[in-house]
Amino acid sequence: MRRLALLTAGVLVATFATAPAQPLDSAALRQALVAALKPALPFPAAHADGTPEAGGADPVWTVRWSGTDEPHVDVLANPLNDANRQRALAAEQAIQNAAMQSQRRSQADYEQALTDFQRTGRTSEIREISLRDDGVAGERYDAESQLTVSAEIVDAPRRFTVPSGVRPEVVSGFTAASSTVRLPANTYVEADAGGVPGSAHYCPEQAWVFLGGLIPSVGPGPGAGVPAFDISVSMSGGAGGRGVVVWIRGNARLVERVLTRAVWAGLGARLGD
Repeated sequence: MRRLALLTAGVLVATFATAPAQPLDSAALRQALVAALKPALPFPAAHADGTPEAGGADPVWTVRWSGTDEPHVDVLANPLNDANRQRALAAEQAIQNAAMQSQRRSQADYEQALTDFQRTGRTSEIREISLRDDGVAGERYDAESQLTVSAEIVDAPRRFTVPSGVRPEVVSGFTAASSTVRLPANTYVEADAGGVPGSAHYCPEQAWVFLGGLIPSVGPGPGAGVPAFDISVSMSGGAGGRGVVVWIRGNARLVERVLTRAVWAGLGARLGD
């Protein structure tokens, strides 16, 4: 089963403008994150491929609680579940069509480059085939097949950039102990570069929960090729300080489930915020 590398794929990564702050205690942060998420994620434990450790096709979702000190939790679609298998088959045809289009495009580029070289001695750009060529259908399937939740202790002020065609919004109503930024799933198109047509990409449903007195605000991003927005983080009262950011991304229903059922106040309390 395909899995979206949300932390490494340039399309979907929230890029921090400064070097990541070092956690005060990764083990304590992981324990606090797991405790906060337990009420929201009552799914069976999973193997690396998403199958339940206890076996069975009934569970739609499974969960992997990080076995290391990494403050990171994954919810995965159970590949043994019939509904999940049918969804994968339905997505596969669209993914194959997008890959074939990329192959044809790359071949056309090669033939044009060869013609240019024979005529002028110079070659034009050849667009390579990559994992991003699965198209919007592949990226949407990956995003909707999982949920990733990670936490980080950060020093304010802080700023990070989120590729998206829709502006993230600061929202309220979850807990008094936190501030939240929501970003609905959307598609966006990269700007043209060097005459090469832009590509459409899928931005997954995302949310950021800010704890420990952190206050978020949203503004326009750098605007260099990919539509993006900046999320700036300050400390209440205007002074510098340290707090916790929880980043949630993937399946939209699971994002909503985590936001409404996780015990965020407990996370801040266990870290001494």
